[in-house]
Amino acid sequence: MLYAKRWLQCLAIAHIIGGLMLPVVVQLEIAQPYFRLMADVFALSSTQDLLFLQFLIGIFGPTIASWGVLFWAVVTQSFAIPTKGAWWLMILASVVWAVYDSIYSSFYGLWVNALINGIVFVCIVVPLWCVRHEFE
Repeated sequence: MLYAKRWLQCLAIAHIIGGLMLPVVVQLEIAQPYFRLMADVFALSSTQDLLFLQFLIGIFGPTIASWGVLFWAVVTQSFAIPTKGAWWLMILASVVWAVYDSIYSSFYGLWVNALINGIVFVCIVVPLWCVRHEFE
């Protein structure tokens, strides 16, 4: 159970760090293929459109970081007082985010977002599934 808790806390920390870094990462050359894909999906052509897209993704970083902070708190509290309700809360938070975000991204042709969501979702739900019997 400790392994699952630590793993989920590490994922929360990754969200915090990644979210805080996102406004900088969107400016790096390594991120440009992602923005070209998004520009193609949304038929954006001007440099100004691309800069605006980078701004929107960058400004989303603090939201991702705050989700990480909240997920850290929920994981820490849920494992400290392991109830069925706490377990379901962690599952529900993950399902609401992953399913809705993936459907919305896919609707607009951003399959890469749905793929990333799927990978992270599995990384969250598999450890939770493994320890489900530990939650009363």
